[in-house]
Amino acid sequence: MSGLLSVAALVAILASTQDIDLPSLAARGSGVPRGNGAARGNGADSANAGGARSGPCGSATSATIAQVEESVARRIYAAELRGYEVRADLAHIQDSAELRAALQRPNQAAVYTAVHNIVYAPHWHIVRLRVIQHGQVLADVGGPDVIAPVAGALRSKGKAVASFVMSVQDDLGYTKLVSRFIGAPIELYREGAPVMGTVSVPPAKPRNGESLTLAGARYRALVLDAKAFPSGTLEAALFIAAPSRVSASRTCERARIATWGAIATHVAARFRPLASHYEDFVHTLQGVSGGRVFVRSGSARLAGGGPLRLPRKGRVRDRGLTWDVFSWVARAPTRIYFLTPLA
Repeated sequence: MSGLLSVAALVAILASTQDIDLPSLAARGSGVPRGNGAARGNGADSANAGGARSGPCGSATSATIAQVEESVARRIYAAELRGYEVRADLAHIQDSAELRAALQRPNQAAVYTAVHNIVYAPHWHIVRLRVIQHGQVLADVGGPDVIAPVAGALRSKGKAVASFVMSVQDDLGYTKLVSRFIGAPIELYREGAPVMGTVSVPPAKPRNGESLTLAGARYRALVLDAKAFPSGTLEAALFIAAPSRVSASRTCERARIATWGAIATHVAARFRPLASHYEDFVHTLQGVSGGRVFVRSGSARLAGGGPLRLPRKGRVRDRGLTWDVFSWVARAPTRIYFLTPLA
């Protein structure tokens, strides 16, 4: 599997590898998930980098961390617009003989039934579908708070007979994925008002780069634009924790690699036991990061393939590119190597 991993696949992986009830995270105040100790790197490995190449990152540390976390949040959102699952669901809608037949009559009750059957069909992941013909909404089925709409046309004998808007993700699902993969609080805002997130008492919509306090801790707001369903905009505010003095004393390169490493070990902690899910973990981390991930036990390649030899830290060439390596021991003697992308 390569490129953007489908969001539905990520949800399925998480649901199948954790002792938690995913819908239970809907309530505010569920908090930010924390990684378990088994997946964390040890001292030297957790901060590894290719050596200091400049002075302390200092005041640029927050921006360096935000750049990495923004990259992951954007990749998750991009998968909801054009990932494999989206393309498959678009084809599912456009190929529905039941829906085409209902539109040709036309019969609004039949259109509604066909749309309902598509949205609630097993093995598909469409959270909302709206069908429009001659400017009239004939059916609109699915949840109320939906993100990342995708539009398309319905055709019969090569002729457009209607249009539709669909989505594979709701607001809760997106905030849940971002929080579980990055480990940072997030809140969605519409027209300045909070609508969904992981912050127990969400603040008024922050400005991008604004510093603020949540539950007694200092954060910097990273605000990203998203699309609401069926139109309009949402703002996703990701709250980046203020860096420690230790983090600020590192070079910006080391701060970047350490941030990627924190995300990697956080994702690893979602898989329990990790040793039974190495392939799923590799696909997931590669999908949300754009990096390369390999699991090795001595010379044995357990997941991810990759170069014959990998350094525990420093730099390596792979697929014509140079990568900084972050690695840690998952369970001795197994080591995970994460070739971190330039965010």
